[in-house]
Amino acid sequence: MADVTIFGIVDQAYSMSSAKTAGVTTKTTSVAGQYTGSELGFKGSEDLGSGLKASFQIHFAPSIDGVPPSNTTVGATSPTGYQSHVGVSGDFGAVKLGKYFSPMFFHSATFDATGASAIGFNVANGVTPTFALVSNAIQYDLPTLVPGLGVSYMMAKGEVARPATTALNDISNIRLMYSTGPFSAGISTATTKGLTGASTKDSGTGVSYDLGMAKVLYNATSSKASGVAVATKGSNLGISLPLGATTLNVTSTTSKNTSAANLQSSGMLVQAIYALSKRTSVIFQNGSTKVTSGTSNGDTSKVTAVGLHHSF
Repeated sequence: MADVTIFGIVDQAYSMSSAKTAGVTTKTTSVAGQYTGSELGFKGSEDLGSGLKASFQIHFAPSIDGVPPSNTTVGATSPTGYQSHVGVSGDFGAVKLGKYFSPMFFHSATFDATGASAIGFNVANGVTPTFALVSNAIQYDLPTLVPGLGVSYMMAKGEVARPATTALNDISNIRLMYSTGPFSAGISTATTKGLTGASTKDSGTGVSYDLGMAKVLYNATSSKASGVAVATKGSNLGISLPLGATTLNVTSTTSKNTSAANLQSSGMLVQAIYALSKRTSVIFQNGSTKVTSGTSNGDTSKVTAVGLHHSF
């Protein structure tokens, strides 16, 4: 028999944000998901015998506040706004086909003290990968050949006729992750083909160490488009402190894009998660970024949010 699980998250927060561009400040107040966003999903597996197992997942991104999500990264225009796929696993590893969070995204989340939360990923991240969720994807997770070492490879083809003069959106992405005791390290590289002959290459190198009383995380990122002499580079240094029912996460980021008038920026995110139970938490987040050089020097963005997060 197949084992089926219904799961989800309801994530809503009262959020106040402001942005200053060329000396002009605008402010926005909203009630929306600010930590993970809300989710509704169905997943299951079936034992096929001979060491084989089939699996599936259908994962929705419901709009709890009644307003369509503006985060195009998660494909809000699609009913299955999050990852949905079918696959098979065995001694050879695991193969999944469908829509899936990229290995690069999982790399960024692993070495981000905020876990790539909605604010952390979009407001206070050093260099955001060019993609998070990938459609038309095939992912292969290798079996564990070396204790502690995990390897994932993803490829996807854009649904366009070829030869094409529009964006191809072909993606290839590989991630290596090694963990032993309190230490973890990982690297991930990805290439996205855009217009014919054009491409963007992303990379990330991260390490973390759990000291018991605190966990320290660091990630260095790079993104370079073909035809651009210098890559956009960033770094993300964070710490996670468990304090009883409260977890305090702090991350500091920097980025530099010499192709955009030598634009440099820095960011900071403070996140406090208070567990009311195993499933419900009160979450406070305060994130900000500031451009420190270039033509946009002095531009800022800030977000403060207090909300409830419930998983089931």
